[in-house]
Amino acid sequence: MKRPQGPAGSASSLPSRAPQRPVQPGVSAKAAPQAQPAQAPKTPKPPRPAKAPKPAKTRKAEKKAQRVTAASSTEPTSRIQGTRRPIHQPPRPVPLAPRAEAVPEKKVREKSTPRLTKVQRDAAEAKLKLKEAVKARKAFERDEVRRFTAHLRRRRVMWLSITGSLVAVLIFVGIGVFTPILALQTITVEGAARVPADQIVTALQPEMNKPLPLVNMDSVRKAVEAQPLVKSYSTVASPPHTLVIKIVERSPIGYVPSATGFTMVDPAGVVMENSEERIPGIPLFTVEGDSTQSPGFRAGVDVLESLPSSLAGQVDQVIAKTTDDVTLVLTGGARVFWGGPENAAFKNHVLSKLLAVNPVGSVSEYDVSSPKTAVVR
Repeated sequence: MKRPQGPAGSASSLPSRAPQRPVQPGVSAKAAPQAQPAQAPKTPKPPRPAKAPKPAKTRKAEKKAQRVTAASSTEPTSRIQGTRRPIHQPPRPVPLAPRAEAVPEKKVREKSTPRLTKVQRDAAEAKLKLKEAVKARKAFERDEVRRFTAHLRRRRVMWLSITGSLVAVLIFVGIGVFTPILALQTITVEGAARVPADQIVTALQPEMNKPLPLVNMDSVRKAVEAQPLVKSYSTVASPPHTLVIKIVERSPIGYVPSATGFTMVDPAGVVMENSEERIPGIPLFTVEGDSTQSPGFRAGVDVLESLPSSLAGQVDQVIAKTTDDVTLVLTGGARVFWGGPENAAFKNHVLSKLLAVNPVGSVSEYDVSSPKTAVVR
């Protein structure tokens, strides 16, 4: 069913958005005033940012349409920044002021730095060169001072080294002398075969518990010299508590007849021991008076010491009545007429040749007293 339509352009053809007031009797509809939408009281606008751009101006017709639409709406509204909007809708973003573009620091510096004239640039360069020249001059002066004072520094280092060494020595000596750190507690005797080592240690008991640097060397010398078989000796301090005595014993050169049997003597004639029997390999000296002080004994010792070890071990007896008449009796009975102790090397060479051609046992006598005219009998 069609809805009746009024004449064109009548008010009935337009949609009514706002409620119509009742028409009083006697008053025509045209004369009735038009209904105006109710306006909400305006609230003061919040302060805007200082640099925010102003919103674009709207036209009056658009403002009027917005007011009509807000009045006809039944939803609660809210006024923010002078505009009505529904509460459920989020607020429109407020445009911010555009940021000022950052100017590069280099450009700012170039703008702030004034341009220098040619005279000013020359003055600056001259000032820089002067500063560098002063710096180089100071470095040169320092090098020259070091070069001319090098010998003083070396002398100072030398004296400091000497002083430090002396101080270290004094400290070491002080510690060794005045403290029991280096006290003597052990005495060791080395090289003693016939010498009684316990007698030497017993004689040095008063020196025990003394610092090694303070041990009396005269006491050590007396204790060692009391042994006739000691030829020489030496002492070595072995820190922290040991004293080592190294001795060299006398070597026997032969026997000399005595009232009790035989007396073993060394090349110096020092008596080493007395025995009733001879030890094989050690010759018997037959000299004037059977005394080690006779000239024949000294000549016989010189002849024995000049012989090679292979030939000296074959000598059984040395007969030396005088210094120029020395005779050697070899094991097996052969005799060697040596003569005096002179030309010992030549005589040894001739005798070794004679023994090689005529071994012991094949002849009874070898005469090398005149080595150039040696005789074998």
